[in-house]
Amino acid sequence: MNRYAEARVFGYGIDSPKIGFPGLLKTVYTGGGTIIHTHRNNEILFALLLRLLGAKFRLIFTRHSDSIPSGFTVWLMKKADSIISLNPGMAKNLPCRNIMIPHGVDTELFSPGESTGIQGIEQKHLVSVVGRIRPTKGQLVAMKAIARLLASNREWGLMLVGRVDNTAYANEIRELAIKNNVESQVHFLPETDEIIKYYRASSVVIIPSVSEGFSLVCLEAMACGVLTIATATAGIHSSVIQHGINGFLFPVNDDAALSRILSEVIPGGAKPDPEIIRGTIVEKWSVDNNVRELLKVYSNKKE
Repeated sequence: MNRYAEARVFGYGIDSPKIGFPGLLKTVYTGGGTIIHTHRNNEILFALLLRLLGAKFRLIFTRHSDSIPSGFTVWLMKKADSIISLNPGMAKNLPCRNIMIPHGVDTELFSPGESTGIQGIEQKHLVSVVGRIRPTKGQLVAMKAIARLLASNREWGLMLVGRVDNTAYANEIRELAIKNNVESQVHFLPETDEIIKYYRASSVVIIPSVSEGFSLVCLEAMACGVLTIATATAGIHSSVIQHGINGFLFPVNDDAALSRILSEVIPGGAKPDPEIIRGTIVEKWSVDNNVRELLKVYSNKKE
């Protein structure tokens, strides 16, 4: 964003130029053309308090959940000058006018590259599931789908990369691996700042989510040229992936359908060209595209 306009983050957890409370007050009370872009209800409430106290700015809100919003959330959203949704399902579920602007990824950062391997993992070919370990992310579906394939292809392994949010769920996955005698091929790995290294080490990335507000993992993996297999109705999967052309789609919770797809690519089956996979993201889903669309909203009057 800062390549196109001056932007500052009020808060923490994002590696970007920051603005403190005094600087924010100075900007909204004495500056001109200020835009506050919010993403959560508490952020809108804070912005509305500033407005009540006389601050002048345009208020933008991005919805990040594909669920139907509560009445209170709808009331808050309608106080914004513009509302942004991230995918078609989310746009449909919002009972107020909104503009769909999907996220984008840095295609220079997320790019194909030679794998240096993952320390402690012996298998030459890896299938990855990236995301917090919990039922809505569907790791158990992936485990059910791949268990027998791992048993007959010992050079393949499964990496589950993400923080364990649900210990019982993680244990269920481990028990299934033990039951199929593939526990040495299933690897639980913590959240990492080096996720690109894991994508590059992967032959396949599975996204078995039940629901997603968006699904950045899909864009990141594909930008790295990695074959991505994802649930058809979650997030933006069906908007990005053309089944059989640049990836594969399967129904939510359908481990049998996922297993059939995996059996076609493990081991060494025909897969989409990595250049075609990456080209999809470079052409339509880059962060530059995202920023250009956001700037159009920032420059408009109330939508």
